[in-house]
Amino acid sequence: MTNIQITNADPTAIEADLLVAHLSKDGVNIDIEGVSDAVAAVDAKAKFGSKTLLPGTGTKARTIALIGTEGDELLARRAVSLSNGIEMEGTGRDRHLAAIATRGSKAKSIVLAGTFETFEQVVQSGVGAILGSYKFTKYGHEDEAGLDELVICVPETLSADGAAERISVLADSMITIMNLVNRAPNDLYPESFTNFTREVVADLPIDMDVWDEAKLEAENCGGILNVGRGSKRGPRLVKLSYAPEGASTTISLIGKGITFDSGGLSLKPPKSMETMKSDMTGAATVLATTLALAKLGVKVRVDAYMALAENMPGGGAQRPSDVIMMRGGKSVEVLNTDAEGRLVMADALALAAETDTDAIVDIATLTGAQMVGLGARTAGVMGTADVRDAIVESADRSGEAMWAAPLPSYLLESIESDVADLANSGTRWGGMLVAGVFLQEFVGDKAWAHIDIAGPSFNDGKPWGANNKGATGMSLLTLVNWAESLA
Repeated sequence: MTNIQITNADPTAIEADLLVAHLSKDGVNIDIEGVSDAVAAVDAKAKFGSKTLLPGTGTKARTIALIGTEGDELLARRAVSLSNGIEMEGTGRDRHLAAIATRGSKAKSIVLAGTFETFEQVVQSGVGAILGSYKFTKYGHEDEAGLDELVICVPETLSADGAAERISVLADSMITIMNLVNRAPNDLYPESFTNFTREVVADLPIDMDVWDEAKLEAENCGGILNVGRGSKRGPRLVKLSYAPEGASTTISLIGKGITFDSGGLSLKPPKSMETMKSDMTGAATVLATTLALAKLGVKVRVDAYMALAENMPGGGAQRPSDVIMMRGGKSVEVLNTDAEGRLVMADALALAAETDTDAIVDIATLTGAQMVGLGARTAGVMGTADVRDAIVESADRSGEAMWAAPLPSYLLESIESDVADLANSGTRWGGMLVAGVFLQEFVGDKAWAHIDIAGPSFNDGKPWGANNKGATGMSLLTLVNWAESLA
């Protein structure tokens, strides 16, 4: 765990492996003797995200990293709330800048000398610096220790009380997601995911309940049960409950936990399976969000449901045209076994809808259509207008790209079935929305939002901003911000 210090000290007087400063068209944001000449000599760029490394001459650091701050091409996007027309500007610049500064560095001690005007900028920068330093330890190798020491220098006029603890909790929670998602699927499956969860909640005020196959069958959770039938490693439903004293609001978080998705008998092409260990990101996010809220002591009751299964084409696998009975009594005709995420989510949604929860939010790597419609960096948010828009507003405050989308009622016609209440697959047009319309059938009259993170949760290209290659941890900051807004 990184030791984090917030100080008013002169950053050039602190011993460190790396000193991070900002470079704009007006020059470097801190006074370092000789640095202006060095900037001119190497023609350092001030464009947003550009990184120039210089010797630490004039400081007590071994190396200086100058990060360009001009423009925001990396983050250029505008999110529009469809319900109220409010236009919201993207944020999170400081998180991305800090991550760019630390990525690829072997520094164990880092000093951040950013241009800080708000508490949130300090937090975003600290989280970014830790994320940029993240490395997943390769199997068969010794654990690679991450960043040991992070010092953030802020002006005396800025109060940053509590920033160090908040940075630690948020960064560690995002790394929990990243470590789980980056694990190999032969190492992470429903039972091992459950065991990991039991370990990380043991010392926190979080209760845990686990339903195995026998319990799932007894409780009529046909979606989770049938998706997992093709694997030798059985499914699980894990429920976490965090109930702080004084909480007046209850939220339910639902996470899709397909630990590997082969597509089942509706088999995916081999290339499409290569990143399907990431199909449990929703469950990892729900777990990490609950951990973060408990560690921060947020006064909101949380009931979190992780629907865990491995979707394999074994001899017991469900078949196209099978009809399964779901929690709550609805029947579903399975037309495509690769549309399995909505089946496991539906059971968990129905369970949450039976409680007196104030709002339900589910999060899932649900559809390839999300990436077709919104690209690889923007999540789609659907559901009840007030919850949907609150999530998008929290995303904007947290610097995570999410877009409010509708759920047209006519799409329900495309998932009608001749033999069941619903089919699990419908028209390809608006596929992200079709999946949302299916899920909507299981939430009853509860306030609800569905977040499809299929693209932004896993980066199979080169790193960008605060997003490493592989798992990104995207959406945790949004969910924590939303929960805190209800406290």
